[in-house]
Amino acid sequence: MVVEAATVEEASAREVLAELTGCTCYRSASAAGLGLPSSEAVTVTGLEQLALDALVEAEARRDGTTVVGLGGGVAVETAKYVGLRTGKDVVVVPTALSSLAPFTIEIARRVRRQIAWVGDVSPRVVLDLDLLASAPPMLSRAGAAEIVGTLSAVWDWRLADDRSHGLPVAERLVDQAVSLRARLSDAADEIRSARPDGLRALAGLLAELGATISSSGHRRLVDGSEHTFAQAFEHRLGRLPCYGGMVGMGTVAMTALQAWFGLSVGGPVDPAEAVDLLNRCGVAANPHQLDVDEGTFRGVLRHTVRFAVGEFLPYSVLNEADVNYSASDEMWRWCWRVVRVPDATAGRTGA
Repeated sequence: MVVEAATVEEASAREVLAELTGCTCYRSASAAGLGLPSSEAVTVTGLEQLALDALVEAEARRDGTTVVGLGGGVAVETAKYVGLRTGKDVVVVPTALSSLAPFTIEIARRVRRQIAWVGDVSPRVVLDLDLLASAPPMLSRAGAAEIVGTLSAVWDWRLADDRSHGLPVAERLVDQAVSLRARLSDAADEIRSARPDGLRALAGLLAELGATISSSGHRRLVDGSEHTFAQAFEHRLGRLPCYGGMVGMGTVAMTALQAWFGLSVGGPVDPAEAVDLLNRCGVAANPHQLDVDEGTFRGVLRHTVRFAVGEFLPYSVLNEADVNYSASDEMWRWCWRVVRVPDATAGRTGA
């Protein structure tokens, strides 16, 4: 069965939730203080398989027909998983545009501290611009890194295609990624401001990227070495300081490695493009802001290579490049070209 892409609408979260009688709201801890109406609220903190299955069993005993994901990626993915397993409708209310999670039909869960994907569900996504604007700007523009990440992901895809690993490259999808990055560049000033117009622009780009992934039936357009870096960091050290920021740093690092590696099969790649887009959109991907020192960076890089190969993740530059001291030094230097942005603490914290 073909699952349609997520449907996205601008609306008041308070009004939408007030209309959903008998629903269960799976929310992040930071969303608990928002005072939004809910018949029953469950605070979630992770995507571990056993915890998700326990939530499914509890939800199956409830009479409601809808589940709501309120918050960041963990809350969103929890609601999608519970909705898939119970057959209930899924409504997603993001509290920050920090990742692609609200706009995709794929569902993430964690097995042995690794993200795995299971099933598809088409959520109703409610964009409350006032709610999004109340989040720290550092979180609300972090999702721009998902679009910037197509730079390294496409290079990895071309390399994998040349090596006959996985799906052949679809130039239509590559052109779509180029178009998304160009429009991200055009809207960068508004996105950096984290005001309603910028939030609307970023949400539209993320929704389009999510729909493109849904229609293609695979994640190769966004599933490259940059996301492997973020996953390996979490696998090694635990919770990420900022998911979008880590994807951004991973994109800079991996485009630098791809350029260093120098293979023509991946096509031209320039880490300066990733740095420029992240800087102009105000994504906090600088190592200092992510609390990553040079020793940690090098250690995570070594783990990333083992993680990519050992877990059979999508074929990428990590399968071939020699990530030696000189290469990692070049990657580290590029990461420091991402400027530090003001760490706004006004408003809510977390997502």
